[in-house]
Amino acid sequence: MTNFKRGSNAVRCGKLRGATDTDYFYFFCPSCEGSHIMRILDYRICEERDKSPYDGIEGISSTSSKGFTLQFKIHCEKCNLSDTVKLTNINGWPKGEHSVSLKNLGCLD
Repeated sequence: MTNFKRGSNAVRCGKLRGATDTDYFYFFCPSCEGSHIMRILDYRICEERDKSPYDGIEGISSTSSKGFTLQFKIHCEKCNLSDTVKLTNINGWPKGEHSVSLKNLGCLD
């Protein structure tokens, strides 16, 4: 069983990037030059709810089928960075510009 910890400063404040090729999403190592793909080693379901608390709030017209937070352990084979990252629809910022969330978190001036 993987010991999941909170993501480190290496992946916070917009440092972890990613992209798709087909419909698969890849995380790029924030420590290596270029877009070196990180391997996903494990995952866990942190939380599940019947619905997302963001459904029905002002400015959001879409509805999710349920609420969830997933956490992934990721690893870079090139530099050996190991970290964790979460995907959620019940915490964090549900809409808007990424720069606004970074500013609110103190990542940008």
